[in-house]
Amino acid sequence: MTRGRRPGRGGTAVALAALAFFGAACDATAPTPKGVLAVERAEDGGVRLLLGGCPGYVASDFSVLEDTDDDGELVTWSVHNGGWTGSVNEIRLFQAPPEGWRSTDDSLTALREGVPYVATVNGTAGDLSLRSRVPFTAADLAGLGGGQVLAWAGGEETLKVSRDVFLRADPDRCRP
Repeated sequence: MTRGRRPGRGGTAVALAALAFFGAACDATAPTPKGVLAVERAEDGGVRLLLGGCPGYVASDFSVLEDTDDDGELVTWSVHNGGWTGSVNEIRLFQAPPEGWRSTDDSLTALREGVPYVATVNGTAGDLSLRSRVPFTAADLAGLGGGQVLAWAGGEETLKVSRDVFLRADPDRCRP
């Protein structure tokens, strides 16, 4: 009769060490998230969505939605590149869309204090589809200093960055 060998502490330790090594290696090679979208407060107090420097990126739509947990109707504002007339680098919220673009939803007409929002952009860079998002509140925008934008930092986190730095071309930004 052959007895099966039960893994002892040594086998378990080796397996755990291998998992830790490969997990650390994966974490070390994971790219820092870089979104292609930022939100800024315009000079007149309005809100502008900006595309960061991602060579070859063509936006197909921009939207902002109330990120509330209620089961009511979805409250959004969005514009869509109806004829693929070319991309734009910025969009003003609550204003007429650029030529060739069309409004697709306008149930959101102003930002309110205390309400969380999510701005999104969908588009492509070459044959790669890229979507970017920035969660924010009106207070986040009010807290921006001159020359700052609110950009995505990963997950539900945002960070304040220099507008000039955000707009600078960065090919890594175009990789998911």
